[in-house]
Amino acid sequence: MRAITSVFCIAIAAAPALRAQTSKLPPVVRAGLEVYKVSGSAAAVTRWLKGSPVTDVSGNAAKGFEQIETAYGRMVGYEVLDVVPFGTYASRTYLVILYEKGPAFAWFDCYLPKDEWIVTGFLFNAKPDPILPPKMLTH
Repeated sequence: MRAITSVFCIAIAAAPALRAQTSKLPPVVRAGLEVYKVSGSAAAVTRWLKGSPVTDVSGNAAKGFEQIETAYGRMVGYEVLDVVPFGTYASRTYLVILYEKGPAFAWFDCYLPKDEWIVTGFLFNAKPDPILPPKMLTH
């Protein structure tokens, strides 16, 4: 009985640490956002898609960001809303990209095949409804 209690206590103590490891913003997403602030959307898309299996979407993605920038101005920052782990090796990040005149909403699906995260898909829109899960839209 004492051994079971010890294992249970260790599991409870380790749970926050495990959650923190899988809920952290994947470095590839952060790197692309930081590149975006300094060098623009085309450079950000290139960074996000480095090593990705979906590199064929880069032209369309860059054009989409340019359309948002035409309406909202330049990107000035971002806010991470949530990082949802799908096990240990995959996650979805929800965030708001902040522009001079308004926000855009995005999600990034990421995968950790070896020692470096890659983006396996992303979607962005000026409207939150197509991007954010329903639980984030209700208060």
